[in-house]
Amino acid sequence: MDKNIFSITRFVKDIEKGKAEDFMRHIENFFANDDYQVMGNLELYFQNTLYMFFRLMGFYVEVERHTTDGRMDILMQTSQYIYILELKLDKSADEALAQIEAKGYAKPFADDARQLFKMGINFSTSTRRIDGWKIVE
Repeated sequence: MDKNIFSITRFVKDIEKGKAEDFMRHIENFFANDDYQVMGNLELYFQNTLYMFFRLMGFYVEVERHTTDGRMDILMQTSQYIYILELKLDKSADEALAQIEAKGYAKPFADDARQLFKMGINFSTSTRRIDGWKIVE
């Protein structure tokens, strides 16, 4: 029996129910269970992995979504929630959140009735895992 069971069903339900903290713990565990030889040393590797992961689960997701002042790394939308994910490599989750604010990534959704989550995620090249994340609603 595989001791590293990852429940995709639970992960999807957490996204659909707006359980952003649980959703991030699943992502963190997913990357922690990966082989170090699979992941590269660029932010793009992590971004593409998340993009494919979300798309395969059937979510509406955009990568490098253009705004008037920059590009969101990942935008995922459900019928009730909007998730803006800003990724950093060897920096901090705080820097990622600061970029979301500074670039006004949430502004296009100001009149949207859905709940919005701004998520800053930092990946470490030395561990090839998430080493910090923060969520602001």
